[in-house]
Amino acid sequence: MGSSSFNVRKHQNLEERLGAARKLTEHFSLPPQCRLVADCMDNNANVAYGVANERVCIVQHKKIAYLGGKGPFFYSLKDVRQWLEQSYGKRTEPESIKCGFDGQ
Repeated sequence: MGSSSFNVRKHQNLEERLGAARKLTEHFSLPPQCRLVADCMDNNANVAYGVANERVCIVQHKKIAYLGGKGPFFYSLKDVRQWLEQSYGKRTEPESIKCGFDGQ
């Protein structure tokens, strides 16, 4: 398994689900303005918004500001990056910490 891969078993309760979410935030060191949320065990958000494991959703001020298509075939990371750059400006970072995004 690669360094960006996780082996997470199916959550049996909300505590396990939140623990998995915490592992993601710790591993990827999300900035404070990027909050990770977890669905309840009855998956209300999934039912209401059709959220799949591979769907990008950006929430601002408790409202959905950007909702990508259902993955893995109907979303574009290039569109996500473009939205983020238009909203927050281009991010410059040292070459040593750039992610594997290739813009496609």
